[in-house]
Amino acid sequence: MVRSLRAAVSFLTVLPVANADGGAGSRLGRAYFPIIGAAIGLVAGLVVVAVDAMATPLVGAAAGVAALCALTGAIHLDGLGDSADGLLTRGDAARRLEVMRDPRLGSYGVVTIVVALLLETSALASMSPPRALVALVVAGAWSRLGALAVIALQPYVRSPGLGTVAADPNRRWLDVGVGLATAVLVSLLDWRRAAVAALGVALVTVVVVAVARRRLGGVTGDVCGACAELGQLAALLSFVSNR
Repeated sequence: MVRSLRAAVSFLTVLPVANADGGAGSRLGRAYFPIIGAAIGLVAGLVVVAVDAMATPLVGAAAGVAALCALTGAIHLDGLGDSADGLLTRGDAARRLEVMRDPRLGSYGVVTIVVALLLETSALASMSPPRALVALVVAGAWSRLGALAVIALQPYVRSPGLGTVAADPNRRWLDVGVGLATAVLVSLLDWRRAAVAALGVALVTVVVVAVARRRLGGVTGDVCGACAELGQLAALLSFVSNR
């Protein structure tokens, strides 16, 4: 349990808590993704509350988004940018995978990341600090549940890689079940808005996976990151629209 939890924290954040042998732990600790996501959201939410009290809502929102990027090492944004470049480019699956592997960002990737950051910041700035705090916690949990489901249930098109490390089909439903239970418990903070957020995350995840399956034949680590980032955005927007 401790090994898996450390693996999840090490994978989803920049905290130096990797296992002593440097290994990824059992299935990347994927069952713990939602609780780690909620914890990341909690820290970012506290930043929003603190900065908003000293400055303006917009500055507080920007600080919260910056905290998310700092805590995660922008891993999900990186996956979003690479996925946008690869999935939207012309060519066959091999060409798209090659583009996604390139560390340089193209125009699709840059624009997608900028738009996502602007929307997240705008969404948080439009909320009261207490609601922004709850929104970030709920969004963190449900968006990482989306990534967990993609890793556990979808075919992976690269080997070795993320799919190989997390492979264990016999435990995938257990991991998804534990993650779902965690996300549901977190949703008790504001269950009405959280229900809308969960639907938004599910819709975004299904669409991204469908596009990846059609254009790549499966998913990659970048696609999982894109699902997490877009799921987080969808959840935050749900808290704005559902007044």
